[in-house]
Amino acid sequence: MFSQKEFIAASRSFVCVRLESYESKEHQDLVRRFLDGRFANTAFCLLSPDGEEKLSRSGRSPSVLLRSRWRTSEDQPTLDATVEEMQTVARKFKKRGEDREQILQDFHSFRQALNVASGDQRLLIAVSERSEETDARLKEVLNGKECLGRFHLDFLTAKDEEWMKRIEGKQSDAGIFIIRADRFGQKGSVMKRLKLDTSANRLRETLVECNRDFAGSEERKIYGDHVREGRRMSISFENAMPYGEDRDGDGVIDYRGRQSRR
Repeated sequence: MFSQKEFIAASRSFVCVRLESYESKEHQDLVRRFLDGRFANTAFCLLSPDGEEKLSRSGRSPSVLLRSRWRTSEDQPTLDATVEEMQTVARKFKKRGEDREQILQDFHSFRQALNVASGDQRLLIAVSERSEETDARLKEVLNGKECLGRFHLDFLTAKDEEWMKRIEGKQSDAGIFIIRADRFGQKGSVMKRLKLDTSANRLRETLVECNRDFAGSEERKIYGDHVREGRRMSISFENAMPYGEDRDGDGVIDYRGRQSRR
C-alpha cells in the first residue's frame, strides 16, 4: 500500500502498515529487515516517528512486546495487555502533523483490494478518480472515530476495469462505491454508490449505515474451515510475488511439500 519512504514521512507516533508482501519485493525486503533476513507472511515492530529506531523487539506478532514477562503458558499476553503496552510507548511521543496530511490507503490493484477486504471481512470503498477535494473528504471521514480502521480503500485505474465487471449493482463508472466482497474475494456487490462530490457528513453517515448492516449479517470466518472450503472449490489467488516463506534467511522462498500424517 505504501512505500517505506511514504509511511515514514506520514508517521506521527506509530503507523500501522499492512505490507503487501506478496505483491511487492520492496515490502518483502522490509519484512526481512525486521526478521533478521528471514521472510514470513507477518512481521511486527514498533518504530520511532522517523522510522529508523526500533522501540520494541521485532517478530511475527505483537506478542513480542510482552514476551519477556512470560513465566508460564498462562502468562501469555492478552490483547488488552498488548494494547496497554503500545499506549505506554506511544505516550512518550507528541503528535506530529495534522489528520489532513495522512496518506490514504491504496492497493496495487482492485483485484487485490477485493481479496483483502474479503479476508479481513471489511467493506471496500472503491473510488473511480482522485482529486484534492475528494481526498480531503475521505481523510476527514476515515480518520474519524466512527470509521477509523473499519474499511479498506482503493482508487481505481484503467487496469481494474475487468475486475470491476465482477461487481454486481455497478450501474455507473463514476463515483464512490461501497462494496461488499464475496466469501472468497472473487466478486462482490455494491451496497451504496455516492457521487464524488458527496459531502463528508453524508459520506460518513452512509459508511456507518452500511457497516452496521454488514456487521449484522456477515458470518465470521473460521480460518481452518474457510481454507478447506476454498480448496474443495479449487479457489486460489495468484500473487505477483512467489508465495511462501524463507525461514532460513537464504534469500530463497522455501517450498516444502505437504507430508501426509501418520
